[in-house]
Amino acid sequence: MNLHSRHHFDQIGNQHSDSVPIGNMERRRIRCYAILAGWDAITIASSFLLANILFIGTWHATHGMTMISVLLPIYIWVASINGSYSSAVLHDPRIGAFRSIRAIAFAAATMLIIAYSFKVGAIFSRLVFWTGTIFAISLLIAGRIVIGRILLNRLGTPFSTVVIVDGIAWDAKPGDIVLDAGQFGFDPRTDDPLQYNELAKRVAHADRVLIACSDDRVAPWAHVLKSMAVDGEILAPEVDRIGMIGVGRYNGARTIVVSAGPLHLRDRTVKRIFDIVASATALVLLSPILIAVAIAIRIESPGPILFRQQRIGRDNTLFMVLKFRSMYQDRCDASASVLTTRSDSRVTRVGSFIRRNSIDELPQLINVLQGDMSMVGPRPHALSAKAAELLYWDIDDRYRHRHAVKPGVTGLAQIRGFRGATVVATDLTNRVSADLEYLRDWSMRKDIWILLRTIFVIRHDNAF
Repeated sequence: MNLHSRHHFDQIGNQHSDSVPIGNMERRRIRCYAILAGWDAITIASSFLLANILFIGTWHATHGMTMISVLLPIYIWVASINGSYSSAVLHDPRIGAFRSIRAIAFAAATMLIIAYSFKVGAIFSRLVFWTGTIFAISLLIAGRIVIGRILLNRLGTPFSTVVIVDGIAWDAKPGDIVLDAGQFGFDPRTDDPLQYNELAKRVAHADRVLIACSDDRVAPWAHVLKSMAVDGEILAPEVDRIGMIGVGRYNGARTIVVSAGPLHLRDRTVKRIFDIVASATALVLLSPILIAVAIAIRIESPGPILFRQQRIGRDNTLFMVLKFRSMYQDRCDASASVLTTRSDSRVTRVGSFIRRNSIDELPQLINVLQGDMSMVGPRPHALSAKAAELLYWDIDDRYRHRHAVKPGVTGLAQIRGFRGATVVATDLTNRVSADLEYLRDWSMRKDIWILLRTIFVIRHDNAF
């Protein structure tokens, strides 16, 4: 346990048992909700008053005032039940903006129904209504994001989290509220009400309590947390080692979720349609280059135009990747057991040019059409590929996680410059980290962005 943690523990342990070391954040949250609700009300009212001025000529015209009196109460009611004033919006202002837009859309739709049902055309100006609604939506989005960030910066997090450490080393971060169970003498296996009373005083007003303990004390602490009116979680070393991402159920029994698959049916369908259209279009547009390269390869050295190599694809299945042959036929390394070096004698002159400009990868567009690859994804590697004289999966335990999606012609690692020969271990770990980030944050928009960025990294000094 580091000195910072021990010092903090000593401070907490020396406090009187009646003291309350944790501030009550509920009042701070209530203030935040009040500020957001006040902004919402001012925004909606101002929007329709401004619409009154623009189209009626006076701010207190009946049209806008009537709309405010009907729409604002409906909005506040909907916003209060759809989570527009909840802990999630304090953590992320964008969530608040999205939920407030849903609330104003519902309120506006309700108002239209009321106006149609009661035929209140005389006091209902469509121009005022739509202009005021558009103003309100725009200002709600801007205000929620700006004010939300100001609240975070000025007031800090409005939630208190306490970490109780029980018998293991814990590296406390600056600002952490950390308690040592041993310091104030609490044993989770106890039935002593006085010990429970002491624990309750120590974590009074906490919104969330985390327990850092050894595996054999997880069950007792779980029993303790269930008896407290607090969000309780356990930082279990064993669970952390297996990379648990959630809890599921099967036949009434709980399961530990360790993998959810980055792309589900809808995402895979959209990505596959995009791959077919993009690869087919690219093959047609690049056909003059493909033909010219094929002729140049055949003229310079005997052998096939295409080079086929077994590589690892989605779900760790093997497939044959296609590339333009860039080496002399009798010196090709089908297993990729020997790294290609700068000025490698195995590489032909045409091969040197097409490798340096990434043209040798273009036949992989056929792999995309066949369904073995995608336009964007982690690059496929050969079975014998090494870094620092070690196989890739021997360097980084996360390596095989990148195979949860189809490999790509290009990827996030490539546009960040992590390409070429893997000489040292970091050459691989940088790629793996980028690939896993791609899996975690996948979106079709990001695929398109990566493809566009690829244009600027086609030629690379590490490609030889």
